[in-house]
Amino acid sequence: MTDTVTVSFTADTRNVALARIVAAAVAARADFPLDRLEDLRLAVDEAVTQVIACASSEVTCTFTEGDHAIEVAVHALTTVTEPVSVTSFGWTVLTALVDSASSSIADGRLTISLRASSGLVDV
Repeated sequence: MTDTVTVSFTADTRNVALARIVAAAVAARADFPLDRLEDLRLAVDEAVTQVIACASSEVTCTFTEGDHAIEVAVHALTTVTEPVSVTSFGWTVLTALVDSASSSIADGRLTISLRASSGLVDV
């Protein structure tokens, strides 16, 4: 089953907590073990913080739940021309918490995409 949850908010660091709460709720609904739920929550925190730092408009987070995995896209309009640095400490932390992460800019929109699996498999 695939389900999508989207939340948008002003580009203000006070709203990072909202994204963390939604990430945890989606992961809990997807039956992620507590350690993987916390990893996703922290990764979303870092991704949203990095997007807010470059945003020129509201930030949108889309959480798509699939089979034993959640894909997250965090995006906002921006005036920067380069994706988020993949050599920063923040990026290193982020990539340690999820299965995959990428940063891109297209049509003036910065997007950080994450994929986290639950670690559970059907038997």
